[in-house]
Amino acid sequence: MLASSSSAAASFARSALAKTPTASSSSSSSLRGVEKATTTIKARANVVVVRARARAGAAAFASGATPQPGERVSLHYTMTLADGTVVDDTRSNPARGGSPVTVTLGDESLFPKIASELQTMSVGDSREVALPAKEAFGERSDEKVQSFPLTPEERESMSAQVSPGQLVQLPDGSRALCLELRDDAIVLDLNHPLAGQDLTFQLELVEIMEGLNIFGVPMVNLKL
Repeated sequence: MLASSSSAAASFARSALAKTPTASSSSSSSLRGVEKATTTIKARANVVVVRARARAGAAAFASGATPQPGERVSLHYTMTLADGTVVDDTRSNPARGGSPVTVTLGDESLFPKIASELQTMSVGDSREVALPAKEAFGERSDEKVQSFPLTPEERESMSAQVSPGQLVQLPDGSRALCLELRDDAIVLDLNHPLAGQDLTFQLELVEIMEGLNIFGVPMVNLKL
């Protein structure tokens, strides 16, 4: 998010006359200024790189090129649990027809560690990335197992729709596991189904593509 602030010249002058910064505060202010300038330079540099590569077209993604934030990548992955159980595999997932998935780097759709790893890969590269539970879907929390009261009418309606052991979709779009359906309440586990699980991803970078754009102008996410 970009933020800006301004003040009247007279107010600024009064503030400057009222208090002269000490060496320590001046140094701290200068340091913050340097950090902000460095962040801005990096963000602008990324915009320049993405725009230049977008203008260059496919040639910009020749052998050896690595993806930049704002660009799209197509990749295959296999996700497994610590015991070797395969949870998801793009090549064998019938919903995808064996096709790779396409995501935009920097849009927070990927786990940070995986996004960082992809930025060091070239087309055709394969990598293994291990994620402890806290870096994946988080640790399990007993506080997320909750009971929601039901009226007799709601209980009757609920019993016709869900049974213990089924996943239910909540009004906010999230999912929960039904643990118990009582006469006066429903007990739901709001933890992610993979919470508490260490995961391993086998990645293969298939393609690097131009990022999304509006009227030919590439879109990139800036975090200042």
